[in-house]
Amino acid sequence: MGDSGSSRRWSRPGAGVAAGLVLAALAAGPGGAVTNGQQAGSFLLIAAGARATGMGEAFTGVADDVSAMSWNAAGLAHLRGFEIALSYTDWFADTSFSSVGVAAPIAADHILGASFNYFHVPRILNVPEDVEPGVDLTNFAAGPYYAWRVSDRWSLGGGLKFLSTGVEQNGRPRSAASAPLLDLGVQYTNEEPAISGGVALQNMGSRLRFRDANSPSPFWARGGVSWKAYEDEWLSVRFAADASQPVETGYRLVIPSGGIGSIFSMSLKHPVQNRYNYGIGTEWWLAGILALRAGWTVRVGSDIDSPSAGAGLRFSVDPFVYSLDYSYSYWSDLSTNVSRVSFSISLRPRPRETAE
Repeated sequence: MGDSGSSRRWSRPGAGVAAGLVLAALAAGPGGAVTNGQQAGSFLLIAAGARATGMGEAFTGVADDVSAMSWNAAGLAHLRGFEIALSYTDWFADTSFSSVGVAAPIAADHILGASFNYFHVPRILNVPEDVEPGVDLTNFAAGPYYAWRVSDRWSLGGGLKFLSTGVEQNGRPRSAASAPLLDLGVQYTNEEPAISGGVALQNMGSRLRFRDANSPSPFWARGGVSWKAYEDEWLSVRFAADASQPVETGYRLVIPSGGIGSIFSMSLKHPVQNRYNYGIGTEWWLAGILALRAGWTVRVGSDIDSPSAGAGLRFSVDPFVYSLDYSYSYWSDLSTNVSRVSFSISLRPRPRETAE
């Protein structure tokens, strides 16, 4: 059983390429999932998509479908046809997180997409209504995305989403805030060895100002690498790793007292969310129809580990390809679990006609 055939191969990452991608991933930090409640719009840090979460949230370097808008916008450049995806997360305390994404090529190597994310919180009723009115929370974010396949190896992507979050209670003024948030990403893909990697900056924006308070945006940096270790027509094996962390930047104008060397300076502050996440995962495709996934996410700072597993089914009814994915993760220290379901439809690109 050799490894030199064109239809079957084991891939070994080159030391220089692999080291560079790993360093980029560690420098950028990891994919976020849970927050400590100190930031408005922190629901945007909930990991989206059953495929990614089944792999331990190690998806920044893998992202190659419409869910890339939640992980690394540059991954949208892999799309070759129209694709739409819906994802639902059964989160904690009867809350839920839903997302819808749609994207399609608008020209050769140029992809345009849009996403909508909604975090549902049931009405908070801690005491009877006649004593203290219930509290209603609204949280959503939506906006356009764009990706450009710069070359066979490099892709760039970004998105501008509008975040809105608010608290409303009968008999009291509504407290709400909104702000535009920017996502940026870059992705590298190599065919031989089959290695990919990416870095993404997400939710960059100004502070959200409520009626009587303000909050920093949930700015998050992530990086990841992926290695497709084996591939033939019956089996495909991939391994991936991610790292991520929250980021807070502070800008200030300094009036010089004896020179102009410090007119403007930038400082990096300690993150509001003291969380550093690391994830590893694997994905095995059988005959391109059935996918089996497993992973592990470590959340430093909250001391919560979550093993995960998932499966996917992909089938075609020409000209469409349908995908159904499920993931399950167990949050050990909380003794609870999180389930996610995703469904997507993609349109096969028509083969290019060649002149006779």
